[in-house]
Amino acid sequence: MGDFAFVHHVQEICKQNPIPWQDIDACVFVLTGVASRAPAGQDTVIPRLIELLPGSSEVWAGKKFSAGEVGTRPQLPYPTEGVKALLLRSAASRLVLFTSGRAERPRTTAGLEKTEWAKMQGYLALNEGPCKAILKFLALQHLPAILPLKPAQDPDVKKYCEALACDAMKMVMTAARKTIVAADNGTLWKEAVNAVIALVSDGRFSVDCRAQLVFGIGQVLATLQESAQRTSAAVRHAQPFAQVKTTRDGKAPVELKLYIASVSSVYNMPPRDPSLLPADHHPVLGVVEKHFATIERVCIHHTHYEELMEQACLAFSYILGFSREYAPTSKVFVPMMKLMARCCEQHPQPYYMSLVRSAIGFFASNAENQMDAVLVDLTGLFIAPVARALSAATSVHAAANAIAPPISGAAYEMMAEAVRHWNLSLLAINSTQWMPEVLDCTIEVLPRLTEEGQAMYERTITAMLRFLRNVLLWGDPETSKGDMAPELLELQKQAQGIMVERPLPRGTALPRLIHSLSMLLVVSAPNNPSRGEVVPTVAEVYRTLLVGPFEYVASQQIPASLKSLPPPCSLALVGEHEPQKVLQQLKMEKGDSRRFTKTIIGVAELFAVALKRAPVGT
Repeated sequence: MGDFAFVHHVQEICKQNPIPWQDIDACVFVLTGVASRAPAGQDTVIPRLIELLPGSSEVWAGKKFSAGEVGTRPQLPYPTEGVKALLLRSAASRLVLFTSGRAERPRTTAGLEKTEWAKMQGYLALNEGPCKAILKFLALQHLPAILPLKPAQDPDVKKYCEALACDAMKMVMTAARKTIVAADNGTLWKEAVNAVIALVSDGRFSVDCRAQLVFGIGQVLATLQESAQRTSAAVRHAQPFAQVKTTRDGKAPVELKLYIASVSSVYNMPPRDPSLLPADHHPVLGVVEKHFATIERVCIHHTHYEELMEQACLAFSYILGFSREYAPTSKVFVPMMKLMARCCEQHPQPYYMSLVRSAIGFFASNAENQMDAVLVDLTGLFIAPVARALSAATSVHAAANAIAPPISGAAYEMMAEAVRHWNLSLLAINSTQWMPEVLDCTIEVLPRLTEEGQAMYERTITAMLRFLRNVLLWGDPETSKGDMAPELLELQKQAQGIMVERPLPRGTALPRLIHSLSMLLVVSAPNNPSRGEVVPTVAEVYRTLLVGPFEYVASQQIPASLKSLPPPCSLALVGEHEPQKVLQQLKMEKGDSRRFTKTIIGVAELFAVALKRAPVGT
């Protein structure tokens, strides 16, 4: 139906007595299905239906943010009880959510027509009047009206309704934050923030809903010119939350989760005006530095609250990601990362390693000596205990008891990311004591982990293999793509040396690695080699051995390692699968990754058939 017909249909429904709320809900449902695709500012249905939510947007012009001024025109007939109330409130939230859109201009709009840029923005972000009306409707009518509603027969309906409404509030404050800050000569945002703070303080909302509202507040504060002071004020407002230490149910105290949310709520500040002088610090990092003693106390005394510490790691990751130009010189960066290492030592969890991996991704490409040293030290601090524990365990069950599979997987993914960067690889190989130990332990433990717990440790095994492959790649001159920088030449030398020449505790690395790869084909054979990532990743390591400076040693060692496999696998390598013929086929296919991997999978499947036919006990 046309725009006018649709709106007229809604108005006719509202005139009925009693008003059929199901028809209203159906109309909103239909509209939300297309709202996000509608070109902003080019339709009449969305503006008129948005206007029906709180009443006329015109009543807000020049008036204060008070509850007594909500709407003078007819608005949607919200039921006050039962599941119908929850459903129609959810419909209103969906409509706001789908029309809030995006308010931030991309860093580059080259090639974007004006109309295309308009489509990327939401209706509310482009129109101050409706934006103000919806903001006040959500804060003063909508969310407060949801709280007293009784749960339906399915309690998740009420939770969904609350979560959707809080998400809508956050999205309006995020998408239209520039509009909110500029409206009413810069006074609207203060009233809006105070109203939302009152909602955050209402304990009837779940902690996740309250955290969403905190992030909405942070988006508005981030847009202010005096953002550092506003950010600090936001954290100071949450300061009392940091005093609670225990709960009866064993879950993280709500107050602490809200405090951590406030710390990172202003993380994505708009780009600085290029006409201004360059800043020597980032406001959010300055606030973290100022309140670091409290943050440290919260983290150290509450490491057993896993969801709280995961939230803290995500908060730090967001802050570092959006302030990466300033973080390397910030006085709080190293203490922040050491704090997370200390927390991980008390209560190991994978998200600590994920934070370090994110930091490596943010800063390793800068190739700054001081930052490189910090990142390498952090990597060794987290990976060395994991490698030692896995190597010392006598069985996979003992390994799982010592280091949970998610932790070992995250640790080795962090390690693989670290050695992906030439500067970190060179520093780790050349200057640390933990790198040879980790390399030695990894080669030793790979076959055992695969044999006894491939399903449990697949993520760890594939990350280990990527770590080993990255070290091999740095030993190959082709990796440098003709760059003859002295640092890259030194890295080639060091990578070749640690694999071929340097003695490790259990022997030279390269022959042991080749033997371990052969054993991996055997122990992974019963687990359908064509599925999963273990055997294809083994193939990538084999291929790296055969295309670089390790080809000569690998050509000698691969047939010998296949012949030395225990029966029945060694006995299956006859005819076209004779080890030397397998090696020649691999050499011919090393230029084609897909065919090379298919050949390695074929060898593993050959072992699977041999093991299946073997008598029990052999």
